[in-house]
This record gives sequence, C-alpha cells and structure tokens, in this order.
Amino acid sequence: MSALNKEYKNRLLRFTPHIIIILFLLTLPTFTDLAIVSLVTRILIFGLLVMALDLVFGYTGLMSLGHAAFFGVAGYTTAILIKYYHITSFWIAAPAGVLMATLLAAVFGILALRAKDVYFFLVTMALGQLVFEIFNTSTSAGKLRAMTGGSDGLGGIPYPDLGFSFSPTSYYYFALIAVAICALLLYLITKSPFGYSMQGIRESETRMRCLGYNIWLHKYIAFIIAGLFAGVAGVLFIYFNGFISPESVGFNTGGLILLMLILGGKGTLWGAVIGTGVMLALQYFVGTITPQRWPLIMGGTMVGVIMFFRGGIFPLSRNLWKRMRR
Repeated sequence: MSALNKEYKNRLLRFTPHIIIILFLLTLPTFTDLAIVSLVTRILIFGLLVMALDLVFGYTGLMSLGHAAFFGVAGYTTAILIKYYHITSFWIAAPAGVLMATLLAAVFGILALRAKDVYFFLVTMALGQLVFEIFNTSTSAGKLRAMTGGSDGLGGIPYPDLGFSFSPTSYYYFALIAVAICALLLYLITKSPFGYSMQGIRESETRMRCLGYNIWLHKYIAFIIAGLFAGVAGVLFIYFNGFISPESVGFNTGGLILLMLILGGKGTLWGAVIGTGVMLALQYFVGTITPQRWPLIMGGTMVGVIMFFRGGIFPLSRNLWKRMRR
C-alpha cells in the first residue's frame, strides 16, 4: 500500500509544474491587466512559431534562418484577403493563409534541401530575404506589392469573425486553445515513429540511410510540417496584432526566433515556449524601463545561457526538478 501511495505521490510531483502552468494560463486574465494578457498572447503565438522551428532544427538537425517567411506569408495572405477581397470569414481567410505558408515551405524545401549544414543555413536565409524584399518593395511597383503596403506594412485587420465579438481577453483564450492543440499535435509527431526517425537522422544520417530510410524525404516532410505550423502562428498573429510589416518576414525575426529556441533548449518543444517567454518578457519589461539598453540585455542573456546553461533553460530546470523530487 505504501509503495502504491509513493507511486501516486511521484506522479503528482512529476506533473505539478504542468498543473501550475495550466492553472496560471487559465486564470491569468482574472488577476492581471490587459497589457500582460497581450504580452502572454504574443508569447503563445511566437512560442508556436519557435516550436515549428524546433521540429526542423531541434529534431531533424536543420538550422533554418528563413522560417519567418512562412509566418509572414500566412499573415500577409490572410490580411490581403480580408482587406482587399473582403473575405471576412475566418474559415476561408485563415486556412488560405496556412495553405500559402505550407506551399511556400514545399517550394523552399525542394531548393534548400539540396544543400547541407551551413550551406542549408545560408540558403534558407537567402530565401527568407527574397520574401522580405518582395513585401518590402515600393508600393508603386505592381498590384501585389501595392496591396502589401511596401515598407509601411499592412494594417487595419480586425479580430476574426466567428459569430461573436472578440476582446483582448477572449482572443487570449482563443489563441491559448489554438496553440495548445498545435502543441499537442507537434508533441504527437515527435513521439511517433516518424519523429524518432527524424531524431535518428539528426544523430547520424549515414546510419539511418544504411537502415533503409529515405533521408531527403523525411527532411522534406518535416520542413513542410514546420511551415504549416508556422503558418498557423502567422494567422494568429495578424488577427491579434492587426498589422504586419516586412520586418515580420525578414532576417531580424528569423534570427530572433532562432535565439529563442537556443535560449529555451532545442529538441524539447517546451523549451521553445520557455525561451520565447523569457525573451519577450525581457524585451517588454526592459524596454519599458530603458528601451536603449534592450539589445545589450538580450546579448548578455544569450552569452550567459551559452556559457552556463549550454543545453538551454528548459533542460536545466527539468533536471533540477528531478533532483528535487528525489
């Protein structure tokens, strides 16, 4: 009987952090102001984007710097359909944005996966910058570019039309549910035979090839899936922010989400969300106090993590929690 009680106690201790986080997220709007609710909404959306990148980088070993392109294309597609084609239905505009991101990932995957290692990194960076330049070009250079607003961006996008009016609080819960579903799907993918084969490819392509796996096809499918979930994040972002600019597509965003992933811990999924939360929370609070010092704080944080927490924040905190349980 005592052994059974000990087992239940160990299970309870194991899931205590998960329970605390779930309760915190569910009750957040009841004890904080709208500024913090909006911050956490942004963390959830970008956390999904970083988790999508983690599927490619952390689990498959493909360091991509162009992942923000899928995020931006989904947001721009949804915004253009709403603003210029007056397609207000969420069930048309949102899937169209995700579809465009997925198709772009399919095209980019064919091009980028011809290269390996650092060359793959450089090719994805170049492809991402190509998309950035398309959206950033002067508004006088063609109908499509005029619709994107050029370097000024595209704004005035309302909350989604789902038969009821959204508020910042209700949209927070909407984003929370959407991100939770996507996170569960990503988790199931990483724990599937396909997910384990991706990890095997990350560790040793030669070994997996000798076992009969199609390495290129596995990488390509992982790249497309990651683009799809990045597209979901882009759609959530445009409805939340109401505005999107070429900065959301370019090198800055691509580099920032890569830093978020390294900060939290690649190959963990939950580390992606933690890294995103730490980075955006630092940006918010430090930017409120001293905006000029934000880049310095970010650089110091990254140097500290790389020197003292090389695996990232999440693996370290997980190991500490296991020691406390023992």
